[in-house]
Amino acid sequence: MTAGAVSRTFPIPGIADNAIGLKTIEEAVAVRDKLMSNFDKAASIPAGPERDRLLTVVVVGGGFAGIEVFAELRSLASALVSKYPQLSFDDTHFHLIEAMGRIMPEVSLKTSEWVLKDLAKRGASVHLDTQVTGAVDGNVELSTGEVIPTDLIVWTAGVMANPTVVRGGDLPVEERGRIRTRADLRVGTAEEAVEGAWAAGDVSAVPDLSGGGVGGYCVPNAQHAVRQAKVLAKNLVAVLRGERTKDYFHKNLGAVAGLGLYNGVFQSGKIALKGFVAWVAHRGYHGLAMPTWERKWRVLWGWWNNLWLGRDIVNLETVQNPRYVFEEFAARPRPAAPAAPAEKPAPAQVADEKDVPVAKDAASKDAAPKAAAAKAPAAKAAAKKPAAKKAPAKETADTKA
Repeated sequence: MTAGAVSRTFPIPGIADNAIGLKTIEEAVAVRDKLMSNFDKAASIPAGPERDRLLTVVVVGGGFAGIEVFAELRSLASALVSKYPQLSFDDTHFHLIEAMGRIMPEVSLKTSEWVLKDLAKRGASVHLDTQVTGAVDGNVELSTGEVIPTDLIVWTAGVMANPTVVRGGDLPVEERGRIRTRADLRVGTAEEAVEGAWAAGDVSAVPDLSGGGVGGYCVPNAQHAVRQAKVLAKNLVAVLRGERTKDYFHKNLGAVAGLGLYNGVFQSGKIALKGFVAWVAHRGYHGLAMPTWERKWRVLWGWWNNLWLGRDIVNLETVQNPRYVFEEFAARPRPAAPAAPAEKPAPAQVADEKDVPVAKDAASKDAAPKAAAAKAPAAKAAAKKPAAKKAPAKETADTKA
């Protein structure tokens, strides 16, 4: 079982209809294109509430994913402003909502405070100890009573194991909804394993043998998932060969995050790097983490081109609906003509049902005297006409002769 995780949301009005997560590449591309499309729309309308709404971004969740997407979008928006003479930096508004009293729990408090100051310098607002209570029609309502109208809401407030897999089977599940997994990645507990069942990644609760996990388990992130996949493959081969399996062990050496172009933060123990050096470490680490050397070179080459050519600001939003042009202009069969309604008789020809027998009786009474009157002259004429005389017999004989 390697079904991964999905965004964990709460039954907040409007979130399911108006927000977008950040668990897939498709979601990341959609967020980028949405921001660019909103800049296009905002540049074509006058200043006002609608333009402010298009240029406002709200990110919910102050973990690593939330801070990275928040800072990257802020950096992208700052670069886009220079392409639109109608817009200015002050027209853009960025808000990050975090329910806890700090951001980025993976780094030290001092480092997280530096990130807050850096975001404030770039015109971004961070709302700590604040919860989202509603997002109907894009109006983000906060527990402080503030309402933020926006056209882009990014939800990064936690993840959960894929419920389709977890709830659809009978494998053992721990209290957080992940599949119970042993250190060698077999499904089950330390006392008993499920025969033939294995799990890895965000869907599984793997014991953290380094002692640094939350609740004794590995945290659900890509660093563990990629390494667990390699151990899982080796253990499957070992079982087929009748060899012993190997327990998964990984000690986290630090955390690194990108905060926009040429800016980042790195934390390893008490050592903290900030700014450009941390950004280089961030890009280098994730570049090398790409699978296969072919993919590594493609990614690194793209970054190298961006260094000299600048950001690629081509909007790909229409790719998400590639058939819209074809559907709009495609010829379709004409609908069948509706059947013609039956003709109604003229009102003058319609007689009341009660009057029909009366009319027939009246007609028969009128016709009787006329028929009698017509027979009387014919009878008198027949009486006045003389009867034909019979010819004499002799004459008849001569005629025969």
